[in-house]
Amino acid sequence: MQKKLYSYNEASCSHPYGLYHTRKRRKATVDRKKRGGKTLIGTYNQSSHNSEHPTPDTTWQPYDWESKQEVSRLLEREWILNEFLKGPLPPGLDLPAEARVLHIACGPGTWLYLLTLNYPSLQMTGIEKSPYYLQCARHYLAGLDTVTLQENDIGSECAFLSTSTFDLVHLRFLAAEVAPDILPEAVAELVTSCKRGAYVYWTECEFPTTNSAACEQLMSSILQGLKTQGRGYAPGCNTLGITASMGSLLRGAGCRLIQDQAYVLDISAGMFAHHVFVQQARVLIQQIRPLVVETGVVRCEVYDTLAMQALEQMRQAKFCGALFLRSVVAVAP
Repeated sequence: MQKKLYSYNEASCSHPYGLYHTRKRRKATVDRKKRGGKTLIGTYNQSSHNSEHPTPDTTWQPYDWESKQEVSRLLEREWILNEFLKGPLPPGLDLPAEARVLHIACGPGTWLYLLTLNYPSLQMTGIEKSPYYLQCARHYLAGLDTVTLQENDIGSECAFLSTSTFDLVHLRFLAAEVAPDILPEAVAELVTSCKRGAYVYWTECEFPTTNSAACEQLMSSILQGLKTQGRGYAPGCNTLGITASMGSLLRGAGCRLIQDQAYVLDISAGMFAHHVFVQQARVLIQQIRPLVVETGVVRCEVYDTLAMQALEQMRQAKFCGALFLRSVVAVAP
């Protein structure tokens, strides 16, 4: 009989990286722990999220995805998601203690690190296309012989792993990594890397719904630009549509859904996730600008005006918004 994983310990998953790379270090309650020669930040003061957001620049420079600023944003986003989803894994998964886990587009290794805190005996593999993020992940995960990191791009190469290898495959926000026309092939290839009866754990989110007129107009323009470039999953410009496709894509790969959970994340002013949402929105607005302007959906000066208005309205005390996420767990054939 296989030994089961011990239960999730929520206290051990409190923001392990802290805010090492934030430009402005916020006041935090720190419980310093030692692990593998590194000092880790154990707890974080939520009130620090109520600090005033800096006024955005009036010019838009190309966003540097491989920077300490971006790594800091990803670390903070992972902490928010970990708190919101109540841990790195959903409840009820019947995994052996030394199960093999694959994480696609692992970035700087945030989710893998959280997993090691709760399930140290798991054998983990992280796939990432960015050499910079892999370097960050190797730094953060140094000394952990249960983690292997590989450079590969799921968005352009599907046949990159041996078949029937993993007990669990973790997918998150593939819409940012893989074009809709190759996503079915990519999902099918990932399923072939699973052992028979293994789990596929997949989380995606949609664009937000808000009470900001500028934000709604800007998001509509961005969605229209994405769909003009073949990056949309649904007709119309009200939603990206990726969450509606998840079940169909997994069933098309022969999987059987056993868990299907919808979440609504409150991103209103003063709420837990508001600060990270504003950061995420600014990055999206900056990164997607060339594509949207190039499609002719909106003129450059109109886009810039909408962006400034949207970011300003997001920082107002009356700002309200919600973000829809869907998490599914499927069993591989």
